[in-house]
Amino acid sequence: MDSDGKQLLLKQTINSVTGKAEWEPENLDEHDYFTDIARSSYADMLHDTERNKMYNDAIKLAVSDMHKRGKVAKVLDIGTGTGLLSMMAATAGAEIITAIEVFSPMAKVAEIVTKENGFEKIQIINKHSTEVQLGEDMKEKANILITELFDTELIGEGALNAYHHALHNLMEENCIAVPHKATTYVQIVESKKMLKWHQLFPIKIGKNIEIKPNPELIYGSGVPAVHDIQLTQFPTDEFKVLSKPTSVFEFEWGSKALKNEPRSKMAEVRATTSGTAQVVLSWWDLQMDQAGNIILSTAPIWCHPTPHNMQWRDHWIQSVYFLPNQMHYNKDDIIKLKAFHDEYSLWFNIDDCDVINQQCSRPLCDYPPRMLWSRPRLEMLNDEHRNNILVDALQSLDVQGNILCLSDFSLLPLFASQTWKESKTIALEKSAITQRGLYELVKFNKIDNVEVIRYEAEDISKCLDNAKIALLAGEPFFASSYLPWHDLHFWYARSQLDANLSAGCKVFPCKAYLCLAAVEFTDLWKIRAPVGEVEGFNISTMDKMINEALEKKEYNEPEPHALWEYPNTMITKPVRVMCFDFEQCVPDKVVSSIGKSILPDSIAQVCHGVVLWMEYQLTPNTQHCITTGVLPASLDGEFNVDHSAPKWNMHHRQAVFFLREPVKLSNAKTVKYDLEFKPESGNINMKYELH
Repeated sequence: MDSDGKQLLLKQTINSVTGKAEWEPENLDEHDYFTDIARSSYADMLHDTERNKMYNDAIKLAVSDMHKRGKVAKVLDIGTGTGLLSMMAATAGAEIITAIEVFSPMAKVAEIVTKENGFEKIQIINKHSTEVQLGEDMKEKANILITELFDTELIGEGALNAYHHALHNLMEENCIAVPHKATTYVQIVESKKMLKWHQLFPIKIGKNIEIKPNPELIYGSGVPAVHDIQLTQFPTDEFKVLSKPTSVFEFEWGSKALKNEPRSKMAEVRATTSGTAQVVLSWWDLQMDQAGNIILSTAPIWCHPTPHNMQWRDHWIQSVYFLPNQMHYNKDDIIKLKAFHDEYSLWFNIDDCDVINQQCSRPLCDYPPRMLWSRPRLEMLNDEHRNNILVDALQSLDVQGNILCLSDFSLLPLFASQTWKESKTIALEKSAITQRGLYELVKFNKIDNVEVIRYEAEDISKCLDNAKIALLAGEPFFASSYLPWHDLHFWYARSQLDANLSAGCKVFPCKAYLCLAAVEFTDLWKIRAPVGEVEGFNISTMDKMINEALEKKEYNEPEPHALWEYPNTMITKPVRVMCFDFEQCVPDKVVSSIGKSILPDSIAQVCHGVVLWMEYQLTPNTQHCITTGVLPASLDGEFNVDHSAPKWNMHHRQAVFFLREPVKLSNAKTVKYDLEFKPESGNINMKYELH
């Protein structure tokens, strides 16, 4: 308790930048849930005008149909959120409406929003739907079931369990469901670029560098989570389509025959061209009404029913699955695709067998080190261009003595050990799992001059036994990093190790730069834009609550996004705004950067925010530079970028600082930035103004 009697919880966290343990008080009575809501996808869903209209039209039909049966329309809305779908049902004439919302802050929003719109009869229940009791929470069963419980994988949020419970416990016989049905589709493709998200490929650079992945890093399942992306933005020249879109599973949402149990199906798919089946792409359609006249599709652009009039959305995108067996097929061959799902996930396989294993369980990775490589991290490690720059930069250095490598489960120790075979390379790892992974990779490649040591982030030097270091090297990359500058953990580690660095020790990278540019987004701005009115209903209360939560913060916070998935226009020239000198220790004083960027004539009309990323100068040679942001990396701060369609690094998420309100470029000439790097915390506070 604090002095005012409020509940406080002290949470210990490890600062991912400084490596220090920190205690943070959290007021349990006033947790800022509306900031959580602001960072969620609620606004994105409410800006999905196609979704909203289709739900509204289908709900009107359902209520009308129930009335035609001579029955009172009794609606159960599971996962009501703001109460939008319940208000649609009330407007359509439903007499009884029960809305369920498990997330307490959203349940409060629904209470307020529905009453402000004049719908007193909507009953809000703050429970999980499977906990709702008939006769206690609901007086009688409903006959219209409305839900929006879907994610990119369709069933990943527990839709099957929620539907099964509702149909058997809370709904009348012959009820109507909105949506009525869902169908999942797949398309088989060949793509080495996509496969780089899944497995480590052999690496050979010049005469000295050769790394062969051990089998555990090639075969098997890898990261268990589905890889969901905006497939429409994936380069079409980086994959070959081997089949037409094929339906695999249907889910009848209003039928008691719907099971929350595993299912399997074999789909015989004809190969449309020759190639190797490596990856399955998947999406789904919703049939909103019983007649099948209202169809919502989440298909990518090349097979979307209305490719020239697609609704942009980020809450439902597309899924990428990696086949455990990769098989070559000739044109017109039959591909025997085995499809499976349990209560939450889908997975796929191919083989020549005509029989499907009904008991097949979801594939799980049985090699923990591989699980710690995210999909983008694996692609980063497989990036030939990036690896060539790293090796070329390393080989340009004259190193006599011990080499220390500091990055999470990196290939850098193997590059360094093969470059300087007479030197000892020490690789530091934070976790026992990554320590094991790197050790086994080193052993598999028969490298005998690498020692893999586990370290504690708060006292790195303790594990070195006063060893002197001639080269301190990092990519840098740390899995715990959330924003681009969180990899400055390398700088803090370098400062801890200062006494271990020999005279003339080389630090790789030698410098880092924070870069920024102002942008206009084609669509991404919608996830943070006020909702206002949706289908004639006033949702501005939620906007107000979110704004009040954000106003409590002195500084707005940037958030990470993989910008290759979100078309944008760069409306100022990219610029380096801060330099971090890794050859020196982290300073004690705040580092400030104040400046402005001119807004030139542009095809853009609005500034939605500022994008930030890091560049790392590996050696004094300015050509040895890698970037986490716009491509290509700058040459000594000079960027060569297509401003109308900048190309972003696919391995990293960039930081996006959304302006509270978009600014029309006709009203502004410059973007003024004010940034402060706080050495004590590793945070960067930032403010922007357009004039």
